[in-house]
Amino acid sequence: MKQPVLINRNFAFLWSGKIISQIGDKFYALALAWWILQKTDSSGIMGFFLLVSVLPGLVLGLFAGAMTDRLNRKHVLIITDILRGFLILLVVLLSFLHILVVWHVFIIGAALSLVTAFFDPAVQAVLPQLVDREHLKKANSMNQMVSGICTILGPILGAVAISHFSVTPVFLFNGISYLISAILSKMLILNTANGMSHKKNTVVTDMKDGILFLRNNRGLLRIISIIAFAHFFMGSLMVMMPFLAKSLSGNGVQNLGSMETFLGIGLLLGALYIRGMGSPSMSEKTLNYIILTLGVSFLFVSLLQFISSESIFPYLPVFLLIGCGLSGGSVYWQSLLQLNTPDYMTGRVFSVSSLAGNASLPIAFGVYGLLMISITIKLLMLFSGLCLVLLSILFLLPRRRHKQQLPI
Repeated sequence: MKQPVLINRNFAFLWSGKIISQIGDKFYALALAWWILQKTDSSGIMGFFLLVSVLPGLVLGLFAGAMTDRLNRKHVLIITDILRGFLILLVVLLSFLHILVVWHVFIIGAALSLVTAFFDPAVQAVLPQLVDREHLKKANSMNQMVSGICTILGPILGAVAISHFSVTPVFLFNGISYLISAILSKMLILNTANGMSHKKNTVVTDMKDGILFLRNNRGLLRIISIIAFAHFFMGSLMVMMPFLAKSLSGNGVQNLGSMETFLGIGLLLGALYIRGMGSPSMSEKTLNYIILTLGVSFLFVSLLQFISSESIFPYLPVFLLIGCGLSGGSVYWQSLLQLNTPDYMTGRVFSVSSLAGNASLPIAFGVYGLLMISITIKLLMLFSGLCLVLLSILFLLPRRRHKQQLPI
């Protein structure tokens, strides 16, 4: 019997809710950035807002992961989506009454970060409860397709919506999207119940058990280390892109839009390719080769800068390849963690992996932002590319020498 496109009824509900809420997120992020810039005209305030929007979630990450393993994950998804929806609707109300000020969005942004700290590990940990083991890679690739679609369509549709309807209706759309996602999560039927046998332990004990579990599982620690280092060096891409777009011939804004579009297309194509692969096997080696490909792509950007290529066109295939690599890497690391972590521990493992990735990016923004003051784009991309190449080789060599591989 042929497998349905969306795998099963449960996954169809989860996937539909994710694409609706993520498009809403893209709209909201664009509208809020535009609103802050109009109100303050300060890149410093914008940067501080981004920090406030991620820092509370980082602080709460491990605790949220432990709670996710103790609670019914379906309930966590529903409650967090409802809370996020009402927080955004509060922004809508304040904006509609023309009393929305900067400190409001800072407080609400911090609150959203706290709630999302529970949602992120729950939505990743719940997947093995919704689909069979052999379909996890396909499910993760379809989730990654959401990122590609939203990266392509979100900024375009969001800009059109803001120009035609102003920011308040765009905020409203995001608030409603979370509530729709909560309704779809309510329809999920979990195959197993998690966490019930662990309620006799304290949350602190569960957190300690999670750290001990990872310390004793070097394969999982390698994957999380790869996530952290790769996110850090990928941070250079996000810092560099506006400067690169401005340095090339033609309109800088259009150049940046073209780069982001090709990056999004790469995300989508990479997810589609992995989804179409017949073999369900997963390999840590493949993940390292993906990191190697990203490093080579960075080096190619550096090469184009060294030969003073001023046209946008040679860069676009590179951004397409980077998008494919990012998509593949995301699918593989999530699938590897899901396949090699017992169900009762997945919330804590994914909270640590999210913490590793999310903490690396703001650090990278600060480091590379400072480096951009005195270092050219070509040297920055050369440095990042070499680090990614060496990182992939570093994680490949120990496994060849000691034959340490995740037991999939």
